[in-house]
Amino acid sequence: MSNARQVIVRILLIVLTAMVMFFIYRMSAMEAAESSQLSTSVGYTVGEIVIDGFNEMPAVEQQQYVDGIEHPLRKFAHFSEFAALGFLLLFDILAFTKLSGVKRFLTAVILGLIYAATDEYHQTLVSGRSCELKDVMIDVSGVIIGCIVATILIVLFSRLRKKTDN
Repeated sequence: MSNARQVIVRILLIVLTAMVMFFIYRMSAMEAAESSQLSTSVGYTVGEIVIDGFNEMPAVEQQQYVDGIEHPLRKFAHFSEFAALGFLLLFDILAFTKLSGVKRFLTAVILGLIYAATDEYHQTLVSGRSCELKDVMIDVSGVIIGCIVATILIVLFSRLRKKTDN
């Protein structure tokens, strides 16, 4: 890879990683009432997409559906945002270090764990929010899955490159 291209890739990775980290920070900075309101809004949108005739259902049934999916939806959000972070962290490490294989993977997971733990601590400073070990575990699971997906892509592109070079 040429130096100019490498610099562009590195800058892009830094910007994307910073954006994901900022997004996670902003979500954690929401007070409990605002966070709950956002989850409820997303729950209604999911209901509209998943259930035919959701908008014609009685308001009580709509609310029961939304209440029933709010907790899993919140946990899926934790998982997803940290999967994106793990994915990007692994590529950051690939772009900025000479670490390979297991060391690259473990470094990305450890960095993701540190960010997850500090994110949960940050929530203790926000009105109505708390620090949950379960959320750290969900976040780290997301980081691991993001790292696995990134590793699979690296292996596939590496094999594809070897085939085209031969």
